[in-house]
Amino acid sequence: MSVATLRRAGPRKSDVAGRIPAGLTSALLDDAEIAVLLIGPDQRIALINAAAARLLAVQPARTRGRDARDLLRTVVAGDDLVGEALRARVTERDALLLRPDGGEVPVLLRSFRDGQPPWVLVALRDLTQQRRMQQELRRHERLATLGQLAAGVAHEIRNPLAGIGTSAQVLLRRFEPRDGRARFVRVILDEVERLDRIVTSLLQYARPRIPQLRPRPLAPCIDRVVDLSRDAIAQNGIEIQADMAPGLGPVYIDADLITQVLLNVTLNAVQAMPRGGILRYEVRRLRRRVPPRGPGRRAGDTARARRAARRTTGWVDYQQIRLSDTGPGIPRAVREKMFDPFFSTKPQGTGLGLAISQSIMQEHGGSIEVASREKRGTTVLLNFRVEKRHGERRHTDAHASRADAAHR
Repeated sequence: MSVATLRRAGPRKSDVAGRIPAGLTSALLDDAEIAVLLIGPDQRIALINAAAARLLAVQPARTRGRDARDLLRTVVAGDDLVGEALRARVTERDALLLRPDGGEVPVLLRSFRDGQPPWVLVALRDLTQQRRMQQELRRHERLATLGQLAAGVAHEIRNPLAGIGTSAQVLLRRFEPRDGRARFVRVILDEVERLDRIVTSLLQYARPRIPQLRPRPLAPCIDRVVDLSRDAIAQNGIEIQADMAPGLGPVYIDADLITQVLLNVTLNAVQAMPRGGILRYEVRRLRRRVPPRGPGRRAGDTARARRAARRTTGWVDYQQIRLSDTGPGIPRAVREKMFDPFFSTKPQGTGLGLAISQSIMQEHGGSIEVASREKRGTTVLLNFRVEKRHGERRHTDAHASRADAAHR
């Protein structure tokens, strides 16, 4: 059925709309970013544009003439989107559509009914990115609150913990070396030491120190981490490979903090390969496009400057460390939570290593990303901007905010 035929048989059009050539109407629908479907009086798909075909993972040629209820299904049993659209002249609602390939996609659905017998136009807007941004915003808010709580709890725990450790050491000195009770005191000291490490991590996560940025090459940080991890690497029979692009200049980093990030990521990779494997370090240049500036204004901006800034998109130079292992990979459910504080798959893990590493990278104005496939290994990407740049810090009080603002 052609677009011109649909226009005559379908919903009423204004005189202006009636004079639009069918080819332009079809091109407009195919070029639209909003997914559009036209449902005829027989409740079958009469028209579907390219955006709708991509969203629903179907082929347009095989979709026309198909029962609309087979295509517009939600995960809720008994939910009838087509029936609702036929009963009301205009509808708008959120829905989680179940695609024919088994996937799920959140959408904002709008429907418009017209004509007698009724035709229905359905517009779908993909909410996947919006949902992801909302989840990320809630996560950052939760982490900020958690950071403040952790700082307070850590200080309250550290003082009595020091008293317990000191008392246990005094008690241990009063026992003979062969006294069986000394074993229990050593357990106390070991657990006090473990709790102190957790408290130190809490404080480091809640109030990370400001990086002292200096121009440094990345290769020495990698060499230092390999030396620090040499025993664990040798014990697991892991082969180390390194590939550094030639002519790499320095980047502005705090070498001690970046070594801490690399050490954490390296030990995770080593522990993921207890039976051996390959651990590979690569350092590369890359460029990324900077999105145009938003509509907000800054002091001193003229109207012409703001319009030019919105039109301009530039490129930013980065250096990237790629750390790849040949381990079992990370399941998707774990990848979604791996940067959450206190989430760990290790029995003795605190779940703060990657959270602290992410915080350090953000304060360098960089980022940390993880790409992994089960049974294919894991790659961690550390991105460093070549220009000197401080990132955003979490503030636990107004004094810290003012001090950090003065520093920047």
